[in-house]
Amino acid sequence: SSAGNPTPPNVIRPEDKQNFTKLLAEYRRQMGWNRDLTAFLPADPVQVDRGFEVAKVFTYLTFGTLQGYDYHGAWDAPANQQSALRVPKGDPAEFEFSSEVTVNAWLRRGAPRSKAVLGVPF
Repeated sequence: SSAGNPTPPNVIRPEDKQNFTKLLAEYRRQMGWNRDLTAFLPADPVQVDRGFEVAKVFTYLTFGTLQGYDYHGAWDAPANQQSALRVPKGDPAEFEFSSEVTVNAWLRRGAPRSKAVLGVPF
């Protein structure tokens, strides 16, 4: 935790990527295929690469909701857009985030279009 964030940081282990896939497989084994199994999935392509076997994960999910907001916030030094569809011109961020970046990252890694749902703020 830090002064601005009282929540302790996540513990991330190298095997978590495969363990998440195994967890979904076990849910499916116990639930069967007649129930929906969904997941809320991160926007950051770096987190996708570190934490998800994308094609395998989507074989178990009915659909996955891709985070379409919180691309920037109070944790960023310059003010910036929070949920842009595309990266705006003049974006001051070090890394580009937008709904377009998020969706394309998941699709390029094997998420089927028919199961990728964009979560939007309102």
